Amino acid sequence: MSKRIPFLFFIILIVLMPLPRARALGIGPKSLDLDLQIDGFNSTTVYFNSDGVTGELIIGKEDLPFRMEPSRVNMTSGDVSVPVEITFYGNETLEPGIYEGKVTFIAYSGGFVAVGIKIRAKINLLSEVVEIQEDNPEPEPESQEMDYTPYLMGVAAVAVLASIVWWSER
Repeated sequence: MSKRIPFLFFIILIVLMPLPRARALGIGPKSLDLDLQIDGFNSTTVYFNSDGVTGELIIGKEDLPFRMEPSRVNMTSGDVSVPVEITFYGNETLEPGIYEGKVTFIAYSGGFVAVGIKIRAKINLLSEVVEIQEDNPEPEPESQEMDYTPYLMGVAAVAVLASIVWWSER
């Protein structure tokens, strides 16, 4: 038996066997830019596509000093453009400014990591809280009582001056 026969058998097996589908995970958008109040929270939506991956999507962070939710999302094979709302919470121990890092998405399937993706995150931590009152946008001015004291003093001064002039001409 020549060495070509096992090689040809191997080639035929590869050609005839169905190839396994590659597992894929897609995350969009490719980056996040977010304004965040120092003592508040803000949310943004990302979308994922799961092609061939069934399991759990673990959401984490790198170099971002903020708490965020959710940390886990269930996936089924064939999920297309599934929205996931990620909420970031402010951190009062930090200085206001721009913080950059990454949000990580790791797909676990059958106890193993199937695929992982990182997207860039830029968070602008704001110091001032601006609240808008929608129910009562402008408070009505309080009614003020008129203080007539200056007018009464003026009238009294004119009366005294007129009396002095009248007495002096007499």
